[in-house]
Amino acid sequence: MKAQKLSTVSDMRSILADEVDRLRKGGQQTTPGTVNAIVNACGKILSSIKLEMEYNKMLGLTPNIGFINVEKSKPRNRKQVEASTEQKKISIVK
Repeated sequence: MKAQKLSTVSDMRSILADEVDRLRKGGQQTTPGTVNAIVNACGKILSSIKLEMEYNKMLGLTPNIGFINVEKSKPRNRKQVEASTEQKKISIVK
């Protein structure tokens, strides 16, 4: 079995889904311990992305995290931040 490349969130989802499918099918393809290790590693990757996003937010930057396909980092001014926040509030209310 060839290891899948992990370079985007979509790749991570695919890997997780494949491992869960293998576990559900039974046999020797995977074990609960392997699935648990993969889930744990994915959680740590996502936590580090969240931390990076929060850090960039505090600095007023738009993060460039290739793993989740975000645009290149750029400074945002206060009006852009406020407009973005207001737009999110509107989206949640709808």
